Amino acid sequence: MLFFSHKFKALSIALAGMLAVIAILYPREISSKKLTAVAQVRSDFNWLNRELNQQIEQLKDFFVTHDNLDAQCTEQTLLELRKAHFKIPNIAEMGIMNPEGELVCTSWKKLEQPIRTAGPKPPKTSELRFFGPIHTSFVGESALVIAKTRSDGYEINALLPQSILHHQLEDLDRPYNYIVIADSHSGVPISKIGQYSLPITEPLFPISMPLMLKGSTFDDGEAHLLVAEPLADLPSLSLIMAIDEEKLYRHVYIPSLSSLLIYTITFVLLFLLARSYQKYYQSRKSHLKDAISQGQITNFYQLIWDTKSKRFASAETLVRLNDPVEGMLTPNFFLADIEASDLLKEMTYKIIHSLIQDADILTKQLNIEKVNINITGEHLKDAHFKTLILKLNQLIPVLVLELTENELVELDNQHVIKAINDFKAQGILLAIDDFGTGYAGLQYLKSLPLDIIKIDQSYVAAIGTESQLATMLDALIELAKTFKIDVVAEGVETQAQADYLVDKGVYLHQGWKYHKACLLSDI
Repeated sequence: MLFFSHKFKALSIALAGMLAVIAILYPREISSKKLTAVAQVRSDFNWLNRELNQQIEQLKDFFVTHDNLDAQCTEQTLLELRKAHFKIPNIAEMGIMNPEGELVCTSWKKLEQPIRTAGPKPPKTSELRFFGPIHTSFVGESALVIAKTRSDGYEINALLPQSILHHQLEDLDRPYNYIVIADSHSGVPISKIGQYSLPITEPLFPISMPLMLKGSTFDDGEAHLLVAEPLADLPSLSLIMAIDEEKLYRHVYIPSLSSLLIYTITFVLLFLLARSYQKYYQSRKSHLKDAISQGQITNFYQLIWDTKSKRFASAETLVRLNDPVEGMLTPNFFLADIEASDLLKEMTYKIIHSLIQDADILTKQLNIEKVNINITGEHLKDAHFKTLILKLNQLIPVLVLELTENELVELDNQHVIKAINDFKAQGILLAIDDFGTGYAGLQYLKSLPLDIIKIDQSYVAAIGTESQLATMLDALIELAKTFKIDVVAEGVETQAQADYLVDKGVYLHQGWKYHKACLLSDI
């Protein structure tokens, strides 16, 4: 009966533990996947918006710098118009109109007689504008006209065929409900892909600044995520993109294989550990406490290569346990027990004291500028930890505190907030480690004053493959660029990986290609 009681209790603890893990991790996984999905939509939008803005900017620059082109359509005028025609992408024709709204010159020839067009007379404004789309015999189809009135009252303009605009909008692979270039004031579509639909409960137009709508019901009866923004140099036109939220979030509720594995492992381990936990806990805690007090906790360092300066400019501090029987152990063999035994702070104090002793060699002999140390949210609430960090900061040119993406930081805790603010005031940098593997990364990007993200090695290992991780790697890099945060790539092992990362603008590399973690004396 006693055996059965212990077994039933172990099963209950294992089940409760697994349900607790699911209750904590599953909502976070859903939230993270939703945030990632929204970020991917925003990334698609930014790419297309950038393409359109670059084209309009080129047109504007040409119009401004060629304000004084001879409207009599001289050979020099034709030459300049043709050069712009070939230089600026997606332009089918360029022309000059007189103040009466008559076309007098195209990029191919001077017209024998001015032609009255379907467009309006040039208004008395120097702003870039559009009209149309209009059907023109010059391109044989409808075209959007981008125009600017010159200082002499003439107009210089360019034709963008609807088919080309349509092709630009089709370049995105994601199944959006629609992508539209519309009049910013009225919402009339100029060029569109998909079924144009607008929100019912809140007005969308006029659009005067970037906006994002989430959860709004549209007149097609569905809830959409919508992103819209006026074009930078032509704010009378806006790019609008919308996707059905049910379609966008369709796969986020399916737990990942890694999550299912975590839940299963949690249940099995809790069941196995619950029956003998107390005895193990007491003996293991005593063993680990002795290991810390007897100096078996050892600092290893892995150097970080700067591909721009061609040198090791940074080093990450890694902990090892020098067990007299099992030898040098990596954290996966002892860190969980350290945390369970409530010895993490004591171990961290030891790491920092050792780092203080090593600081002179690291910075002066090895010329290391940045030294990284891994911390948790609990450290940020500890006064003694804060004192040690501020002391260490006096010996290191730049100190970097690394939080893992899975680490839960109490962002509303006053001690945490004060510690972060005090550290930042002393020039200490804040990094997020293993970015892309947890569920708090995007939340931390929004809430913490991050300086660095370290992309997990699983993404780097996917370089050169067709896996989703390879696609997500590019998205994570672009996300970091959007937030203007430095990127360190972890797990770089090959030259091909290094070349790819440099091509993507990631210049800080950490991995076995450059340096394996070792004792300071072995560097």
